Amino acid sequence: MENSTFTAENISPFLATLRVIDAIVLMTITVIGVVGNTLVFIAYCVSYKIRTKTNIFVINLAAADFMTCSLLPIVSWSLLIKVDGIAHWLDVLCGFTIGAIQAFASCSIMMLASIAANRFVLITRSRETYKSLYQNKFIAVWLILSWTYPVLVVTVPLLFGVGHLGFDPEIHACGARADNPRSYLYDAIVVGIVIPLPAVVTIYCYGGIYFYIKSHNRNLEGIHRRPNFINTAYNISRMNQNPETSSQARVSKQQVDITKNLFYILVTFVICLTPHMISELANAHHLLILHTKILVAFNSCVNPILYGAKHPHFRHVFKCIIYGRWGEIPEPTFRWMNAQPSRSTNYSQRNIDRTAPSLSTSL
Repeated sequence: MENSTFTAENISPFLATLRVIDAIVLMTITVIGVVGNTLVFIAYCVSYKIRTKTNIFVINLAAADFMTCSLLPIVSWSLLIKVDGIAHWLDVLCGFTIGAIQAFASCSIMMLASIAANRFVLITRSRETYKSLYQNKFIAVWLILSWTYPVLVVTVPLLFGVGHLGFDPEIHACGARADNPRSYLYDAIVVGIVIPLPAVVTIYCYGGIYFYIKSHNRNLEGIHRRPNFINTAYNISRMNQNPETSSQARVSKQQVDITKNLFYILVTFVICLTPHMISELANAHHLLILHTKILVAFNSCVNPILYGAKHPHFRHVFKCIIYGRWGEIPEPTFRWMNAQPSRSTNYSQRNIDRTAPSLSTSL
């Protein structure tokens, strides 16, 4: 392809306008994603209530999304830059950017599977089993593997000459070079290795949680629907007075709410990822692949919005941070936040503590 193809004067007005729109969309995703995921980090730092085992994976998911959003301005800039030919420095910069974005997106998939596995063990297994599996040293090892594995999947094929990431002249943006005959093989390797195993784990875990909760609720309904004999009231009274049983009911309610929120995050990710996965495997037109990549990038700014709208713990801490009500943050990590608590603060704190399960702080 000749150098004149890359000059701004020779492209159609439609493509020129489309590039500008794509660049604006990417910059919008950057602003929302960086601010939103930073808010997740702050919430995790200022409240012990947020620091659960599950949220360790959530904060790593936010870190992957934050890094993805931070690199998007380079992709946005590559859409607008005027070049004659492919400069080496531009090709290297784009190759690093796209490789990093793909690694972070793959890490997000690993974190979603990790969150699903965590919820599955927490809800369907005993507290002792959960504690034995989710010790700090095991979590640390798993996080290292979850970050290292995607990086290896993205970089190793390139080291063996499979594919070429850089400035793609077909779409005038950072991406897999269309003029490399092995680019399709590279995309197929990345998609085929990264996605299947985490997808199977995630489907199995959320399916197991669904059937467990369904069975659990059926059993509770059976207790309340027994014949109205004398021992019925006695059995219900024993259930209400048994701390272990009543605690389990409370834990189930709150943990189900949190799990639903995390499931919404998973569904959003699948909606954003599926078009790109299909277009890559079908070897679609590079312009279509570019826009499916933008859809994947959009997911990186959605998660904090879902936390703020649905997650019971993050939602409350987000409001406290945004409105500057530091004294109302539950279980604050800094003493100055509780320097002068008000009556409303104490009341809301008591309500939160009353509704929160005993497992929430330790898990």
